[in-house]
Amino acid sequence: MGFSIGFPGFPFSTTSAGANGNKIKKIPTATGTINSDQLGITLMHEHVLNLLPPIPAGKEQETIDHAVHMLRDAERVGIDTIVDLSPVRNVKMIQAAAAQVPVNIILATGSYLQRLMPERIVKMSEKEFKDHMRLELIEGIEGTGIRPAIIKVAGNNTPLTPWEKEKFRAAAQIQKELDVPIGTHAIFNPGEQFDLLVENGANPARLFFSHIEAEFGWGGQSKEQIGKELLRIAKAGGNLLFNNFGYEFDTPWEDLVYLMRFLCDNGCEKKVMTSMDTYWQWKNGKIITNVEDRHPHTSLKTFAYAMTDAVPAMLKAGFSDKEIKQFLVHNPSRFFS
Repeated sequence: MGFSIGFPGFPFSTTSAGANGNKIKKIPTATGTINSDQLGITLMHEHVLNLLPPIPAGKEQETIDHAVHMLRDAERVGIDTIVDLSPVRNVKMIQAAAAQVPVNIILATGSYLQRLMPERIVKMSEKEFKDHMRLELIEGIEGTGIRPAIIKVAGNNTPLTPWEKEKFRAAAQIQKELDVPIGTHAIFNPGEQFDLLVENGANPARLFFSHIEAEFGWGGQSKEQIGKELLRIAKAGGNLLFNNFGYEFDTPWEDLVYLMRFLCDNGCEKKVMTSMDTYWQWKNGKIITNVEDRHPHTSLKTFAYAMTDAVPAMLKAGFSDKEIKQFLVHNPSRFFS
């Protein structure tokens, strides 16, 4: 596959890692193993199935069909790889959906917000949580042999709670042991998360922090102050993921552009990634995409939105073809390499 849709001045080749001097690594996916230079256009933070299990009884096939529909739309606009950053998921259903499309699906292990995690993960000690991740990363998930290729951890606010700190420490230690990258939920204070992970042995270049542009997490700081903190993380080697395209109620477009532009203009374009964080779930017997029950237009923000809307918006805002290719192709490939 490769990007070929006709946005003016934008069609580009999606070859990456080898051509940029990165080490090529084998990356496990839901349907097999690929090389890191084969990732192509990559969305680094997405959710393929119903956001949080269980799937409602009798809705299993409809759930798979909806996932396939969204993945086919992604393929249609040139997206090659989806990173599903759901640490709790029905892997057999993802496997069934992945078998029907050529889009690569990379899975995650780890944890999300404590209140949304199953009791078995909530009650795990730090050592038990490390053992859980290690087992999935080495042997596969739930006996399927499908291995994750990334660790997910999350903070609900700042400062991190003792439970959250345990999960971050465990993630850093497993990364150091197995050289597996980490992606976090970091609306509040990504700098605190970055420092804790690095203090516990994590490689900064193998970390990315999501939702860092979400204005409600800024704690009263200005976009200039937030920009300086994000620049500190990037200069120290960390990666920053922006996903609030089309979410004006969460991040004004001019603020999103300011932060991305500030990082690029300060030499950190290799530390910026973009994704949609598309998720959906069953509510009252129907599928709700993102927060469409509160903001109806957010139902349009599927995986494909990255190419049909977000890329044209970035071009119109002055980002170059080269920069956008950096965000979507080279930086994900480098991250996994």
